[in-house]
Amino acid sequence: MTAPPSEPVFPPGDLRRIILHWTAGDYGTVYRSYHICIALAGDQGPVALVTHDLRANMRDVRQGAIGYAAHTSGRNSYAIGLAICAMRDATPQDFGSFPLRPEAIDLCCATAARLAAFYAIPVDPEHVATHAECALADGYFGCSDDQRWDIARLAPSPEPLDPDDARRTGDVLRAMIRACQRES
Repeated sequence: MTAPPSEPVFPPGDLRRIILHWTAGDYGTVYRSYHICIALAGDQGPVALVTHDLRANMRDVRQGAIGYAAHTSGRNSYAIGLAICAMRDATPQDFGSFPLRPEAIDLCCATAARLAAFYAIPVDPEHVATHAECALADGYFGCSDDQRWDIARLAPSPEPLDPDDARRTGDVLRAMIRACQRES
């Protein structure tokens, strides 16, 4: 795992959680619902792009009308949304034309490690989680339109999606993030 080629600058402030996502799009389209998107830029490889000011979520977002990155229902206050650009039309059994790619996962974990270190966020399930883990805790885990399963798997499987997939994948990603922290 390597550090990002052009690393985003993080403003000081109060951020307490990192939530990991995929965009459900192609490799290059970024969305302002997230603070940082990991896009694949052709031969250059993955890049971390700041798409929304982190300061917007350094507060209780339920207070006031100021905009914020609305990446995870009910969990946006003091939370960073970090997404991999991928997974358009994906299912748990078939990741489609834009599957998760190892180099994007590596950069996502390296970026999460930098964020966790900068904001003193513990790398544990309470503070660094996938959207799937949040959806599981909040009762909307699954594959229908009003449910979420990002990131419950790192590779497609013919097996039915299971809540344990989300927990295991979250554990794998947190271990990768901790490994990045040890390397830096």
